[in-house]
Amino acid sequence: MGEVVQRVSEPSIRTAAVGPWMHGSGWALAALLAFPAPPFEVAMVKPTTIALRPLGRASPSTLAAIASTIAAAFGASVVIGDVLSLPEAARDSGRGQYLSPALLDVLASARRPEWDRLLGVADVDLYVPDLNFVFGEADSRRGVAVFSLARLHAGPDDEGARLFLRRAATEAIHELGHTYGLGHCGDRRCVMWFSNTLAESDGKGTAFCPAHAAQLARARAGAAAAVIGRLPAAHSSRTNVT
Repeated sequence: MGEVVQRVSEPSIRTAAVGPWMHGSGWALAALLAFPAPPFEVAMVKPTTIALRPLGRASPSTLAAIASTIAAAFGASVVIGDVLSLPEAARDSGRGQYLSPALLDVLASARRPEWDRLLGVADVDLYVPDLNFVFGEADSRRGVAVFSLARLHAGPDDEGARLFLRRAATEAIHELGHTYGLGHCGDRRCVMWFSNTLAESDGKGTAFCPAHAAQLARARAGAAAAVIGRLPAAHSSRTNVT
């Protein structure tokens, strides 16, 4: 299992405790155990640091919850960095949305050499020109991804809060999977399944299927470097409004 590291202010960091949300609900552990153990253990691959950077006003508790699930899913240390400013040039005032490729550019500029991957957590709605909105987008060549919390909110009660965190974790792991060269999956239970709706996303959870877990382990070990190099430079997870 990985560990969560919480920033104080860059470049200083300190270890943060895992919040009680995971232990109380049990959904994250259940999701990670939904599939049999893959032939390659992700956690046995060389140590990895994945960074989270909020874009906007994502709450510390939300970031900590996402970080905990990422640490478990990837066997990585997770660093939570300072807030990145949303570029005004990326905002379409008519749509009330931000252009996701522009946010990927911001993240690519902010990525540090010691970070294996950098994931942006945006609190604004995202789009690309040919679609109504996107949940997230990833660039495997530059090792960055972004996803939006804007459409993931559920009810105001405790159950709604747990569902929101579960959705956020699912989108985070899905987009990070793309940065390691993972494509969409035909298994509806796999986190790499392409979700057209929130209902489909809710059904798949945060676990990789055995095939994608093995591919992830190979990618992180460097065995699949040639294959990854032939993948498109950017991969979008896009969903039309239905």
